[in-house]
Amino acid sequence: MLLRLVVDDEGQIWPDFSAKLPGRGVYLCLEEVCLRKMSDKRLQVLRRDFSPQLPQWQVLQQRLSDMLGLRFNQMLSGMKRQAVIGRDAVMHQMWDKKSLLILFASDAGDALLRQVKDAVAKREDGKSLRTKVLVLELDAKSLGLVLGREKVSVVAFLQASPQEKLWQLCVWQQHLVQAGVEADKRKAR
Repeated sequence: MLLRLVVDDEGQIWPDFSAKLPGRGVYLCLEEVCLRKMSDKRLQVLRRDFSPQLPQWQVLQQRLSDMLGLRFNQMLSGMKRQAVIGRDAVMHQMWDKKSLLILFASDAGDALLRQVKDAVAKREDGKSLRTKVLVLELDAKSLGLVLGREKVSVVAFLQASPQEKLWQLCVWQQHLVQAGVEADKRKAR
């Protein structure tokens, strides 16, 4: 759950998802707990080895969010062929005894969420299957747009290397959003 950050010649901090950008970097913990504590004060440690312009946490947070969204859309778009779309198709795929990554649109109905989650629980009861279920920040229309459909409320993928990366991007995005919500709550107090 670490992401490499680099500081460019102008002192701007950038996320390095490929971990291949030139120069020395530092690593940012993308766990929700770490992101909630992140601030410009915590970025001061970069001054030891770099010359960043501070304050910059809010700018970096927006860059992270934008780049995570872009990478997520690119990956999902590239995985269209592997996508199992719709409740019936996802439920059918579950009984093939394979580990799945199941993604829900943010506006997927409660009944759909409950039905699929219950099926996942029954399917995995006492078995070594691992199904990951996540509700995205995207609504059904946006998720459908990425997958070339009008609307998509639920989509599943067999778990493999690209799906693990997709899962990681989704989790990072959620942690970033949750950290932003927590920061907004602190400011309101």
